Amino acid sequence: MTETMVATIGIGACALVFIYLGCLIWKKEKITLLHSYHYDKVSPSDKKIFGKISGWGVIFIGIGLLVTAIIICITDSALSFIAFALGFVVGLALLIYAGAKYNR
Repeated sequence: MTETMVATIGIGACALVFIYLGCLIWKKEKITLLHSYHYDKVSPSDKKIFGKISGWGVIFIGIGLLVTAIIICITDSALSFIAFALGFVVGLALLIYAGAKYNR
């Protein structure tokens, strides 16, 4: 198995874990998957929207990783880092927004 395939499988597996965790945070409202200081001041009435925004943040990071794995598999190019960077920046922005707005 070549290094490219190992990297693709590893990144793809991490992507699926992030997407799964994001879905749990969003759909099942399991905000406890985040560290406690990220949600300790979220009011019960804001729990649903906080979980939705935070879950989508984690999902975007996973999507960025998944696209990166696909690009690496197809082209074996270091430019796949752009897909990861975009997914990470969007996901992190959503997580910061949710924390700043609802964790007060």
